Amino acid sequence: MKLNNTFLTIRFVFFALFSALLLTGCGSNDLFGDDAENVVSIEVRDYDSDELITTITDSSFIDSLVEELEYADTGSTANMDLMNPEYTALFLDSEEQVIQSFGYYVDELSLGVVGRYHSRELGALLAVTTELPIE
Repeated sequence: MKLNNTFLTIRFVFFALFSALLLTGCGSNDLFGDDAENVVSIEVRDYDSDELITTITDSSFIDSLVEELEYADTGSTANMDLMNPEYTALFLDSEEQVIQSFGYYVDELSLGVVGRYHSRELGALLAVTTELPIE
């Protein structure tokens, strides 16, 4: 009887650890919080001058990009002297309030991960290479 209880305990611990590992791997960056579905446009601005370059309103592109950013792997840039991005991408809601902003690099960077989007808030490069439609 004692051997059976030990076996059940070991199975329970294994199952709990396995479940925790799976849930950890499925996590998101939660960059947009509850507002991920509220992004209606992306303003692209010159990083240095803050001049408006373009506004992206294609909802399918925006939804896809937001999802990619939410689930992207990240590479820390906290202790790096990083060059400034060419652009700032501002993710806006219907009232033109900024939900999230990222630095956007025209050329992909390889800093632990390969990507174009930098979050100063996280101190991380996000592994998303989707190009913004900038003309």
